[in-house]
Amino acid sequence: MIHLTPKAARNEVYVSPYQSRKFLATFNYYLVELLNNASREAFYFIADVEIDNERYSKFIIPTNNDAPKIGSIYLTESGLYTYKIWGQVGNTNLDPTDAAVVGICEVGSCKVSDEPAWTIPNFDIPDNVIYYE
Repeated sequence: MIHLTPKAARNEVYVSPYQSRKFLATFNYYLVELLNNASREAFYFIADVEIDNERYSKFIIPTNNDAPKIGSIYLTESGLYTYKIWGQVGNTNLDPTDAAVVGICEVGSCKVSDEPAWTIPNFDIPDNVIYYE
């Protein structure tokens, strides 16, 4: 599951669509769909890829601007989404049925929330305790 913060200038997402290159034709770009599970509203964008190797791919997804051809979408609603990642040969196509798309690479779930994905607990250790061996 990936986590996005709505109306954020930068979200870092780690996924693994590179593995599908073993089974698909050669491609250079990723087309991503975010589908809101409640409203069924879909958002398409070309992924801004920072790292892409056999182990993982790191996408930068701003959610504060509607510019899908440069990897940015405008998300305001929190909730559960489903994401799909397609490989494609062009960097302008936003239609998964277009001929530029060579195939689907990855499908998963996404949580969009203002709250952090996880929190680190803070423990107070008393300093007036005497420990014996």
